[in-house]
Amino acid sequence: MEDDKILEFARKGFLKDLLLNSLDNVKEIWYLLKKMNIKIIPNTVLVINHDNYYTETMNKSEAQKRALRKKLMTAIENIIKGENGYFVELDEQKYAAVFKLNYFEEEEKIRTIILAEKIKDSIEKITGVLVSIGIGTRYKNLDNLHLSLKEALEALESKFYLGQSQIIHFSDIYPQRDEIGVFTIEIESNLSVKILSCDKEGSFNLIDELLNAIKYNKMNNPFSIKSRIIEILSLTLKLALEIGVEKEKIAGFCNECFEGVLKCDNILELEKHVKDYVGNIIDEIFNIRKRVNLQAFEKALEYIRKNYRKNITLEEVSNYVHLSPFYLSHEFKNFTGMNFIDYLTKIRIEKALYLLSTTNLSIKEVGKSVGYNDPNYFGKVFKKEVGVSPKKFKESKKFPEG
Repeated sequence: MEDDKILEFARKGFLKDLLLNSLDNVKEIWYLLKKMNIKIIPNTVLVINHDNYYTETMNKSEAQKRALRKKLMTAIENIIKGENGYFVELDEQKYAAVFKLNYFEEEEKIRTIILAEKIKDSIEKITGVLVSIGIGTRYKNLDNLHLSLKEALEALESKFYLGQSQIIHFSDIYPQRDEIGVFTIEIESNLSVKILSCDKEGSFNLIDELLNAIKYNKMNNPFSIKSRIIEILSLTLKLALEIGVEKEKIAGFCNECFEGVLKCDNILELEKHVKDYVGNIIDEIFNIRKRVNLQAFEKALEYIRKNYRKNITLEEVSNYVHLSPFYLSHEFKNFTGMNFIDYLTKIRIEKALYLLSTTNLSIKEVGKSVGYNDPNYFGKVFKKEVGVSPKKFKESKKFPEG
């Protein structure tokens, strides 16, 4: 009994090495095949994928994950043995099944798909776990079995678009490309603005727009899509860090987000994961804004009121209140109803009106005292804001003293 277990363990190790192309000596392969008492010469690989594995197990303990995998592996192994095949675990989510198929060439594909459907239905019925199966083509030479595995894995990538519980033959997949035209700078910029505005609905609409464009173009490589999404989400992490979200939370978001995106095996799962992540980031930003906005912006306005005579800039004010220029500029209008330049101009013109109404200072002196060293420019700004020139206003004394 113990010898049988050792032989079974060795057999799986040999088959895994064969599938991963770790054995390149044909004589050695045939010798081990006989030694391992493998009675068929496999020529076709099917890869069984545990669908939504990451989502199903993300909140489970390692012991619970092992129990789930053991349940699935036991079912797969029994089913594959019943079909005169062999089974190898590739990773925690994927399992390879190898068979010797002797169908006629013209019926090979349809008969292999029927076999895969039978296996899939049996697994799902016994375990309640949804699986998809990728099918590689048949190879005559044993040392080419790894090519059938490669094809089966490539076929499985198409489930990213097709969804869960699929049977996909290598010959049916689209040729994939790495260039992805839907990920524009405009999308990045708009998403950043929506997130900074704490606009969940707007952010989710942009995500829908982006992923819907991807759904209609099934030639894009799923890994390239995930990599580009990670790039975009990295920018949102940077924004959150600039706003003041704690580094520890950023690190947690980063690990969870990037791992989750890479492990999502269909576009619906990816959509949910990205929206959950963006929603969490927006919640954190909103909480930060509630705590710091009032104090920071009141401090910024006070700084402007005290220093309007100087040639102050947005960067100078942002440094003073410890906010990024981008964030201060974006939120300034939400807080005051106008942008930074308009607010500074408003303060300066209010002071100019007071000085022109209550003092004998010349127009040039008034302009200089409120931050305009060029009297001509002061005149243009004043007329635009008040409707008359400084000279006419001074003469008319529209505003009484005091």
